[in-house]
Amino acid sequence: MANLGPRRVMIWAHPRALSTVFELSLASRVESKVFHELYARAYYSGDDRVYDNKIARMPGYTFKDAIEILEKDYSRKDVILCKDIAMCLDGKYDRLPKGYIHTFLIRDPRLSIRSLCKVLEITDQPKGMPLTGGVKQLYDLHNYVTNTLKQQSIIIDASDLTNEPEKLIRKLCEAVGIPYCESYLNWKPYNTDHWHAVCKDTPLHVLFDNAVKSTHFKPTDDTNNYVDISRLPHYAQLQIRAALPYYNELFEKRLQP
Repeated sequence: MANLGPRRVMIWAHPRALSTVFELSLASRVESKVFHELYARAYYSGDDRVYDNKIARMPGYTFKDAIEILEKDYSRKDVILCKDIAMCLDGKYDRLPKGYIHTFLIRDPRLSIRSLCKVLEITDQPKGMPLTGGVKQLYDLHNYVTNTLKQQSIIIDASDLTNEPEKLIRKLCEAVGIPYCESYLNWKPYNTDHWHAVCKDTPLHVLFDNAVKSTHFKPTDDTNNYVDISRLPHYAQLQIRAALPYYNELFEKRLQP
């Protein structure tokens, strides 16, 4: 397969799964070409957007453009990576780019949904966010990739990644057939040269603020990760309860340190 061109890998996640930190880690390897949320741009900001985002518009940009960008010839690069959000496919799997290995990043929804509430100061149902906080959409995509495309299940959990980054990233690299690089563990802050301006200039940059300042993975203290969901907004509690069965099933299939 290496003789046919670069190795192409999609990293799918749900919101607030630490996926941007993971992306910036992998983007530290200069020989790789990395894309940031091409489908999310179409979903929120493009001409055929699903969610009517009035803040960051990209006239002329569509899901078709996302596919074409990913399928272009990048023969001067040996690895092509794209991090994106599974729910932004809107359940239309014919939008998946050809020639890619699909991987999945998950995070306990008690943590991801709490994080979303905090960063967006949510007190009720967030606009444009599905009931499970995007976890079911990731679960459904994983089922399609493994059952229909017959690809290997490759899942990483965010807590495992932050606590055992070298072990997990080495396992991922081996599973998808890409080189491991020491810079994956320590990278430069603001490593976002591969981002489109709309991702940097929108008021929603607050979603990525901590990630773009990061330089390494921070170990997780489980005692600080306890979430009393009764203290969260009512809709967030509903999201967590709906998401946990899907997360738990994916968690059992994850790559382990």
